[in-house]
Amino acid sequence: MDDLFFSVKTGIKSIVGKDLITDDNIAVFELVKNSYDAHARKVIITFEDDRIIIADNGKGMSLKDIKDKWLALAYSAKKDGSEDNFEEEDKRESYRDKIQEKRFYAGAKGIGRFSSDRLGTSLRLVTKTNNTNSYEQLDVNWKDFEKNDKEDFIKINVPHKSLNDYPASFPDNSRHGTILEIYHTKIWHRKTIKELKHSLEKLINPFSETNDFEIEIICKRELELDKKGIDEQGKPI
Repeated sequence: MDDLFFSVKTGIKSIVGKDLITDDNIAVFELVKNSYDAHARKVIITFEDDRIIIADNGKGMSLKDIKDKWLALAYSAKKDGSEDNFEEEDKRESYRDKIQEKRFYAGAKGIGRFSSDRLGTSLRLVTKTNNTNSYEQLDVNWKDFEKNDKEDFIKINVPHKSLNDYPASFPDNSRHGTILEIYHTKIWHRKTIKELKHSLEKLINPFSETNDFEIEIICKRELELDKKGIDEQGKPI
């Protein structure tokens, strides 16, 4: 008698993505947490009208990392310990592992990267390690996974390029890191950004004498409103 095997259809994308992560703040939190776990010292979150950019100076990923880890559903480098294999000593985990916020967070289940599905319809990932010269670029169109529920998950193409350079830079001009560009997003207003800021503060160690993890949030639209002295409804502030 022949053995049988499970098959995985494209609907799994939504199950571990926007259906699981039902809050935009949690989605951004998960992506920033991935940066933290990749030993980033700084993360810059930029909100534009229809795009969110999350850039970090973590260890980055090689093409092999992308194939074996990032594209592997439910694989967690943090869980198997390989995420700790980095040339720069990092002792922040002792505080980070004590954070016991809502277990709704994807945690170390290897699905946090699907949080971007909640935020926008497509994702561009650009990453580079310290010991490689090329940038690896992936372009994921989440809509491709929604065209046919009977399509096998692994048959959806994810375009990849190796680049000699990339116009955007990693925080603090680092030679390594990861940039996530999420497209076709909603507009984030001041109130929501403030709520996100409060959520992200959980990743900062209040007992550390040094600022070993920095998060910068940029929203040019809100800065322009501040300069004009008005709020989002056009009223004086």
